Amino acid sequence: MEKAALLEQEIKAKEEKQRQLEEKMEAERQSNEERMRQMKEKMDEEMRLQREEFKRAMNSNLREQADLMQKAFKEKADRMRETEEFKKRSTEAKTNRAEEFALSVENASRRHEETMALMMQNHREQMMAIQKKNTKNTNNTNSSDDCCIM
Repeated sequence: MEKAALLEQEIKAKEEKQRQLEEKMEAERQSNEERMRQMKEKMDEEMRLQREEFKRAMNSNLREQADLMQKAFKEKADRMRETEEFKKRSTEAKTNRAEEFALSVENASRRHEETMALMMQNHREQMMAIQKKNTKNTNNTNSSDDCCIM
């Protein structure tokens, strides 16, 4: 009977060892599950933080692009305004030069007409003086002819 008791004790010891092994395995399984759960939480948190960082970077890039576009539009508008002002000044200058040229031509034409009228007047006066002189000379010649004829 001692053998049976020893066998029974051995079986109980093996069962106890088996139970302890199963408990240990269950504890390790639970520990592994907990570590996996924590790792998943950590990965989820890291992914959330990365998404937030990506969102912030995208928003920052979008704001920067919007600012650059606004600046470019403003610069283009300024250049267009400057171009329009230049065209306006250029047109005004051309108009002013055309007006000045027309006035110069008009003044030159008026001076030419005045000069021509003055020259014509001088010419008439000279012609009249020549005619008077010729008439006087002709009268003198006729008088001297009269003298000779008598």
